[in-house]
Amino acid sequence: MQDEFNYQNDQNEEFNNEKLDNSNNLIQMIWQAIADPKGYRDFFDLSKKRFKRFIAIILFLITLMVVGLQMIIFIINVGGFKNFFTNKMPEFEVKDGQLISEGTFDIKVGEFRVLFDPTVESISSSDLKDGYTYITIGRNKINVLTQGANGRYFSTFSQNISSVFPNGTNNKSLAKLTPAIYLGLIFSFIIRMLLFLLKYWILSFIYGFYAKGLNLATGNIHSDAEMTRLCLVAQTLGIFLVNINKAVGTPVPAFLMSIIGIFLTIRRISLYFSNYIGDKGMNA
Repeated sequence: MQDEFNYQNDQNEEFNNEKLDNSNNLIQMIWQAIADPKGYRDFFDLSKKRFKRFIAIILFLITLMVVGLQMIIFIINVGGFKNFFTNKMPEFEVKDGQLISEGTFDIKVGEFRVLFDPTVESISSSDLKDGYTYITIGRNKINVLTQGANGRYFSTFSQNISSVFPNGTNNKSLAKLTPAIYLGLIFSFIIRMLLFLLKYWILSFIYGFYAKGLNLATGNIHSDAEMTRLCLVAQTLGIFLVNINKAVGTPVPAFLMSIIGIFLTIRRISLYFSNYIGDKGMNA
């Protein structure tokens, strides 16, 4: 019995140590992806499950950085959406298909800026120039406006108030929808993660042309699957810098930061292959 007890303790200790090692390895992998491009070979040896988990963690951190933290800060500041609707938001009611209220507000929530002004039929987009995605709520219209490449805003959603809110909708009605709003935020967070995945997967395909050229120069030592992993991992530093810049309000112009991200990714792919093509002039 004593031997069996000792064996179980040893097994539990081994399991706990394994969990701790996995946690440390995850941190180590993120650091290696950022700072040690010559060691990217280690990512080829990971199982599909562990590599997918690594990519999921990167995407989660980026989405949290760009969207999640600012949303959490907003929710804390207003005391939750229920408190916001009942105590912070101007009193309003929808009557005869129109939004009736004497108050206005302008709030920023992450990448979004909400303008609420029932004194006008529909808020004009002519003065919107600061890069936010706007949700404008006027007396008769709700619009979602996004800034295009030319700096001008265009509508991606436009509906009459009556199509979105039935007559009788007021602050208390919105407060009752609070659980659904939180579920919607979680769903939108997941969607944003998937959009980031799509974006960086497409970019990895583009970087793949360069990586495959270097792979050919070394005698095709890596498979296409390994090249895909390389191009995903090599983007890590650029991804973080681009999205940190975005999260803090783009102190560096977004286009310039994107160029920096592209340069860093190509540089990291080159540094990895310098292990095999003998480029002694490259330094990590």
